[in-house]
Amino acid sequence: MSAQKTYSIRCPQCNHTQNAELYESINVAQQPELKKALFENRLNRVVCEACKASFRLDKPLLYHDPDRNILIHWMPDNAVSRDEILDEFDKSMEELRAALPEGMEPPRVRLVFDRVELVELIFIIEAGMDERVVEYIKYTVHAQNPSRLPPAKKQLLLNVQDSTADDLLFAIRDLETAELEDILRYPREAYRGVQKMYRDNPSEFEELFPGPYINARTTLLAEEVEDSEGEDTQ
Repeated sequence: MSAQKTYSIRCPQCNHTQNAELYESINVAQQPELKKALFENRLNRVVCEACKASFRLDKPLLYHDPDRNILIHWMPDNAVSRDEILDEFDKSMEELRAALPEGMEPPRVRLVFDRVELVELIFIIEAGMDERVVEYIKYTVHAQNPSRLPPAKKQLLLNVQDSTADDLLFAIRDLETAELEDILRYPREAYRGVQKMYRDNPSEFEELFPGPYINARTTLLAEEVEDSEGEDTQ
């Protein structure tokens, strides 16, 4: 079931302090209106009692859709480092495995760091697509277009809803402005080719994206750091 908790929050506009009920987990099978609120950017949104400013509180949220076997943990990296988040996530998964009856497989829990990634991943899973295949495509597109799509500045987001029978549509998002700049088309036939590669050799994809956070940009940026460090030691 969905769970809420009361928090004392401060308005970013006028510094007024008030209590607010914020969701810590949502079960969208039981309460589908919460999924709609998430997609419409209304979930965990607060209106200041004093100045009436509306603002969203980004905090850890567990998204659960038992009907589709989707479990995603959104852990915003606005307060602590991603390494700390991954350590905390691993500890949580160890506790979950320890609490399960012997022989029971733990559920697969995906990890994301922001709301945009969460919404995109929900659409990807609901469409029956594998996120590793999608991120592999993003990885190759970024790598083949370093000047147009530098991973430090641009983000590719799969637009599942507007994709066609012939093409997948990827929105190009500027990370500084958060604006969507352009649309990139990727042939479905090419997607099916990558999908077959994954089925034939999943270890290559799992090595590139070991999880629990599967993200092309993060992998590319880590490779850039490794290459830079390698050049410094030569």
